[in-house]
Amino acid sequence: MFDYKALISLQAVVKYQSFDKAATALHITQSAVSQNIKRLELEYGRPLLIRARPVVATPLGEKLLAHLNKVSLLEEGLQESIQGEVSHQPLNIATNNDVLATWFIQVMQAFANISTTKLHIKAADQLQTRSMLQSGQVVACLSQIGTPVAGGDVIFLGNMSYELVATQSFIDDYLHGDVSVHSVANSPSLVYNENDELWERYQTECLKIKADVNNSHWYPSSHGFVELVMGGTVCALVPSVQVKQQLENGQLISLFPSDKIALPLYWHWYKLNAPILDRLTKVIKTVTQDVLY
Repeated sequence: MFDYKALISLQAVVKYQSFDKAATALHITQSAVSQNIKRLELEYGRPLLIRARPVVATPLGEKLLAHLNKVSLLEEGLQESIQGEVSHQPLNIATNNDVLATWFIQVMQAFANISTTKLHIKAADQLQTRSMLQSGQVVACLSQIGTPVAGGDVIFLGNMSYELVATQSFIDDYLHGDVSVHSVANSPSLVYNENDELWERYQTECLKIKADVNNSHWYPSSHGFVELVMGGTVCALVPSVQVKQQLENGQLISLFPSDKIALPLYWHWYKLNAPILDRLTKVIKTVTQDVLY
């Protein structure tokens, strides 16, 4: 029989990245949290946490957390079907920053209109979110990868379009009016961080040149991307939906309008007959009908 009281302590430490904060959230002492996890580790004879920064679960810890998430959703779904009581436990989900900066606000608003369940969102690269689902950190995620996890389901939502944009002042000052592949490749560009491969992919697939990020600034903020581009010092790939108004009113210019890159988005979740996940999935499908293609 699993020690679910101890598993909840393990989950809280990973979630809040602190034994003290986990204790506060669970309304117990820090010592009790430590003892619960130590009891689990003694039972299994292996560590369940890597006590570093960030605090992460070991492979065994990940398996136990994934099991806890599934059991919690099953119990909540059963309770709702028997007693009609909707769970007030938050749903942990993962998505990328571009989605958060654009259409996921609509998901939050629409979901809040039909449910009191809170969404706890973890931001990560779209290639990493699926791993977070596998490791038990979340119960659902948006990912660029379409292969379902074990025990999970997946649907294709659509493609998120990205295009290369800049201001007229950037074109005048940095490109000297020459909007060509060569001039753009040698001008200041912007990437999210060292894991951002979209600009390299765009150079290879759309511009047909060897990928080079030596002229790129790093700025890990989706909203900051647009602000920096609007400042006229860089060009950047941004979601078309995020700059639709600026393109329409001429504040931004699409440098190569016919060369856009599509990022596929898939919604993953555990198949657990959980009504709350079904409701969230329905909201996401409805919202993305208008913003993805």
